[in-house]
Amino acid sequence: MSESIALALRRRAMDLLARREHSQLELARKLQRRFPEAVPEQVREAVHGLADENLQSDRRFAENYLRRRHHDGFGWLHIRANLQARGVSEAIISEIALSDEDWVMAAEAALKRKLGRGMAERLAPGSKIHRRLFRFLQNRGFATETIHRVLAKHFSAAIQ
Repeated sequence: MSESIALALRRRAMDLLARREHSQLELARKLQRRFPEAVPEQVREAVHGLADENLQSDRRFAENYLRRRHHDGFGWLHIRANLQARGVSEAIISEIALSDEDWVMAAEAALKRKLGRGMAERLAPGSKIHRRLFRFLQNRGFATETIHRVLAKHFSAAIQ
């Protein structure tokens, strides 16, 4: 590997990692775009070298990504698909998965943010708003079972 290309790849990768965690695949793609003259093997070597030194970690990236997206109100299906698209292994994804109760609480929080204050009195099962909220939570990546649990809780409370 050319010494100057190797050094430039490493420096750029470390700059990117200083800003936020990246998966190996993300990092390799960004480096390849930035340095089109670099052979893919050079890019892979640079990324693997950083991973060997624990400067880059797919697990750390996945944990940070999960925490951030969970906090933003996204569900497991959405987060899982994005992690897979970023090249995180299925083993790591399975290891970092949260419990079903955590996803129920996240769906409830997303629903409360969506509804705002005082809207619970107008909710009825099967209504237009019920269907809208179902689609909203579904589009956020929550599992159907989780959505049913959350909506049943909120909609049954509204009609009592």
